[in-house]
Amino acid sequence: MSQNKGHEQRAYISSIKDSAQEEIFIKKTGWEEISLSGHSHNKHQIIYTLSGTLHVQIGSTSYFVPEKHIGWIPKNVEHELCSKNRQVSLVIYYVDWAEEAHRPSCTEFSIYAINAMIAENLKYIASKGTKIEYALAPELYEFTLSFFRLLPSMCPASGIWLKTLVVPNDMRLHPILDYMMEHLGDGLRIDRVAAEFGFSVRNLSRLLHASGIRFADYMNHQRVVRAIELFSDGGKTLQQVAYEAGFSTPNHFNRVFRQVTGMSPGVFFGKNRLRDR
Repeated sequence: MSQNKGHEQRAYISSIKDSAQEEIFIKKTGWEEISLSGHSHNKHQIIYTLSGTLHVQIGSTSYFVPEKHIGWIPKNVEHELCSKNRQVSLVIYYVDWAEEAHRPSCTEFSIYAINAMIAENLKYIASKGTKIEYALAPELYEFTLSFFRLLPSMCPASGIWLKTLVVPNDMRLHPILDYMMEHLGDGLRIDRVAAEFGFSVRNLSRLLHASGIRFADYMNHQRVVRAIELFSDGGKTLQQVAYEAGFSTPNHFNRVFRQVTGMSPGVFFGKNRLRDR
């Protein structure tokens, strides 16, 4: 990210921190690259991925927000954002409300798959400008506040597969995992990784297992994530995406994709396209 863009982002974050509770901020972005270091807000941050995908790092855990999904970052939670897509288009909403004992706020990071009705409401709210204030538009403010408070109950939460990585405490694994990510598309085998770092296959397997990582499962998971990123960039068929992400055949891609996400590639990407209509 350019220095000017970084200054712009920090200034915007400061304006949110200095804002009143009864102000809802709306920001539309069209970044060619995203790389925001750790920061937090005193408002809930709801990120709608119009195009492209997003990685969210919270503590030692990395999450993946696919295209046409929502990432809900609770207020005061420190997080980092990045994307591996060529260009990303997001709509980000910053909202807060008074806590009520019978209606607790969303306190954990969540990812939601949206439907057409949710998408239309998000579009409608985004059309109202960059800020919605109770003092100037009380009815619009109350509608928007109610919509976001109900959002977690209206959207189906996406599965555990979107938690892409828990960073291991064992520092020896960090360069190994980086190497595995860099070679996703190379048909990488565990014996090659072991030789690269001076381990036997058995010892590397033990090292990975001690941090809860199975080589084949990890590689399949990351390849599926990479395939979704590649398809979101456009210009490639599913078959081209499958090979570039490191799958040996389209059938292998279809089988692993279904195992990881619970649906076929055609259904997954078809749902996203339908939400554009």
